[in-house]
Amino acid sequence: MEELQFLSRNTKLTNYSVIPNDLHGSEVSSTATILYSKLINRSNLSITNRKVDEFGRVYINYKIEDLAEEMGKSLSAIKENMRELVDAGVIEKKRMRKGRANMIYVKVPSSSIVGKSPVVCTENRPYKGKRAGS
Repeated sequence: MEELQFLSRNTKLTNYSVIPNDLHGSEVSSTATILYSKLINRSNLSITNRKVDEFGRVYINYKIEDLAEEMGKSLSAIKENMRELVDAGVIEKKRMRKGRANMIYVKVPSSSIVGKSPVVCTENRPYKGKRAGS
């Protein structure tokens, strides 16, 4: 392990993982939570590299084998943890052809996004019709 240092008032951190506070205390296992954190980190790289689909959503490509090796877990454990994350609604996967890594879409709580523009859906668009009784 590398030399450890105390944090100071001017410390700027790099090479760390982020876990949204909304995930703490959820039904997601600790290993799946760490996996989710790795996927968020990889998403930052995809943002930098402008890896977006036709809808403007950032995606990552991460082979299960690579995740298993990096985390020191079996393929079946990583597959189970990915299933947990899909069931929790924090990731979506799009299958690619055989031999290619799936596209993985990572979702984060809206409150975690700084400087976001609001998404306008049909239910929150301003009403442009005439009022009843006018």
